[in-house]
Amino acid sequence: MGKNNKARRAEKKNQITKKLKKLRAQQTCKTITKSSLSSPVFTMLDNPLRNLTDTQRRDLIWQIGEDNKKKFQKSLNNIQDLLKAHDPITLLAIISGYGLSVGAGDTGVQSNEGRALITQSHVEMLQALLLQIPRSDWGTNPVTPDVVQKGFDTLTELGRAFSFSGMNNGRLDASAKGKAIDCIQFLVRSNTQTVRNWGYYSQVFNISTELYSYFDEILLDKHEFSATTIIKTFNFMLRSMEKSLTERHVALSKLKAIKKPKELVLKYHELIGQGQEEADQFYEVDGISKLPIKSLFLMLLSHYDLGMSDSFYFTAEAVSSKTGIDSESTNLVLDYFSYSPGALETHKTEFLFLDNPVWNKPIIKDEKAYFCPMPQLFFSFVLSSLDEVIEKNNKDKLHDRRANYLEEKIEEIVKRRFPEALTVSCVKWRVDEKQFETDLITFIDSHAIIIEAKAHKISKSALRGAPDRIKRHIKEILVEPSIQSKRLENRLNELRLDATISDALRDRLPVDLSSIHKVLRVSVSLEDFASLQANFSRFIDTEWLPEDFYPCPTMNLADFETLFDFLDHPVQIIHYLQRRTELEGHVSFLGDELDFMGLYAMTLFNLGSMQSEDKTEIIISEMSAPLDKYYMSRDEGIILEKPRPKISKLFNDIFRKLEERSTPQWTEIGVLLNMFSPNDQSKLASAVEMLKKGVSRTWQKEGHKNAIIYAPPEASEYALAYVLFKDGNAHRRYEFIENAAASGLKPEHVKSCLVIAKNIDQDDLPYHYISLCKSSDN
Repeated sequence: MGKNNKARRAEKKNQITKKLKKLRAQQTCKTITKSSLSSPVFTMLDNPLRNLTDTQRRDLIWQIGEDNKKKFQKSLNNIQDLLKAHDPITLLAIISGYGLSVGAGDTGVQSNEGRALITQSHVEMLQALLLQIPRSDWGTNPVTPDVVQKGFDTLTELGRAFSFSGMNNGRLDASAKGKAIDCIQFLVRSNTQTVRNWGYYSQVFNISTELYSYFDEILLDKHEFSATTIIKTFNFMLRSMEKSLTERHVALSKLKAIKKPKELVLKYHELIGQGQEEADQFYEVDGISKLPIKSLFLMLLSHYDLGMSDSFYFTAEAVSSKTGIDSESTNLVLDYFSYSPGALETHKTEFLFLDNPVWNKPIIKDEKAYFCPMPQLFFSFVLSSLDEVIEKNNKDKLHDRRANYLEEKIEEIVKRRFPEALTVSCVKWRVDEKQFETDLITFIDSHAIIIEAKAHKISKSALRGAPDRIKRHIKEILVEPSIQSKRLENRLNELRLDATISDALRDRLPVDLSSIHKVLRVSVSLEDFASLQANFSRFIDTEWLPEDFYPCPTMNLADFETLFDFLDHPVQIIHYLQRRTELEGHVSFLGDELDFMGLYAMTLFNLGSMQSEDKTEIIISEMSAPLDKYYMSRDEGIILEKPRPKISKLFNDIFRKLEERSTPQWTEIGVLLNMFSPNDQSKLASAVEMLKKGVSRTWQKEGHKNAIIYAPPEASEYALAYVLFKDGNAHRRYEFIENAAASGLKPEHVKSCLVIAKNIDQDDLPYHYISLCKSSDN
């Protein structure tokens, strides 16, 4: 009986294993979304577990969790064994040097996102595991290529196993609320474990310098170094490391181009500081001269890798001489942000994935000097690191500085693109007896944009997935500012629609509210919160949101700045915010704000029928790739053509002329034009060219065709009419325009029709008449 039960259990386990393999194969072969510079391609992915019974699904999830717990322990043991057997500093240097380096050239910086097997989080883990081992237990054997490969493979397996080891089939019985909260926790933990970039490097450097240099004098009195000193020190180490690795790559490229074995050996010895005699001795070693040139190069490369740690070693004297910071302050900075070998010996390994001490102290203080395999790690966590340095005795000052800086920076960004005179900050207003204050309102043409700033810190417990803390931060960063801005939106709408309402707010604003036709809202946070602010739909089932909650786009400061730089026309910024608002809560996305920008560049957020799909999640991850390449390259001094939304020349010319003329309601007209997808714009432009040829031939005939009427689908209330005329019948242009407008407004669901008219005998302008006509019901 026992044997039969054992056999059945074995057979059942085998079935589960087969299903697991099949599931993995399906996950490997299917792609959610694919992006290119031309257009996105959406691929539907069905739930691979949909055909399983509840029992099979439970067994499968349990099996995945159990398998990965074993894999986690095995991978952890393997990594620890490598560090105790082989020189760990060299292993860490080689894995960092190869795993985290990207190419840069005339075509720009190449991103490893989505392709790299090793990420910064893997190297962070390796560094922490190294610091758990006392110096006396460090390995001494040389790091050979097979050891390096084992390190790469084991680190990726370790990270993957940790992610899946927490799978629990008990979640299948959770309520919709419980599952939604589980999902939020998973996203937060995954982000904390693997995502590092909250802005492009120049943004991170500038924001951290502007924010924390305010505390320089305070830190000098307490620590004898300043925030500016800290930032400059790590910036130098980062640039020095990049320069060293670049020089290494250039030297190896020259070696690789050599086709004669003896010459290759000589040049390599010259590279490492040796001469002809040593080269000859090496070449005479049995078997060397008979090696194929490729094998010989790889042998020399593996030897050269043993010295890669030199690129990551720094002395206080060297840093001081290059930065101009005195060596004493430099030494204090390096000491403050360092751990000595064995410092994390008592730190629980399972905590390292979601709260790694090296995030705030990325340097190893070795006997030789200061070893920093990832100077960029400091900037990944610069906000939490410098907050920690400052807030012990200056908590209130830090809180006030964060809030004031965020508001000032937002105002600076907005005034670059919108009229300075029409942007006001710290606006006080009342509803009944309650007084409120709004951080910033900017007016452009018939649009008002309300901006709320939230500089709250994200707690470590929230980043580890504590649901109560996540809920609290969501309230602070997403809910409260949105409620505040919605309250003001409602008040502005009341005032603009009823001129008889007396309110002191009217006098505080630089425009007549009767000229405002649309109010938009956006919230900006100082810190990124696991990109949750870009995925609002995930909160619907958590019951964390109040009833009648109207969300607005929420993004961190760096992304807000990128948006205002990325989009050339102010009307595109307005359209982006309007469409983001319309999509909030109605379509489920998985991606961050930069991915939204990439999606906008290709589609103008015109998603067709996908917008109305029920329970369809659109995964837009990696759609930021063109923007990433442009901004990362720009930070390295490589200027590429900036990615721009796909807009036809006809529409682009119209936008520019609208801005130049400041035609009344020009922003509304521009937003309406942006409602047309890039594909529709192209079709319309082609149709106009065809119509132009026809009008040139038939304009003298009564009833000739001289207009294109775009009748929108029922989901849209905007129509478009494009009218052509010539000098010879220009006196009838208003007749043509009225007829076209009437045709455009004919469908019941159409509320507005944009009419554009052009004299085809005068090609100096993209249009000669433009107007937004409303139906009589409005």
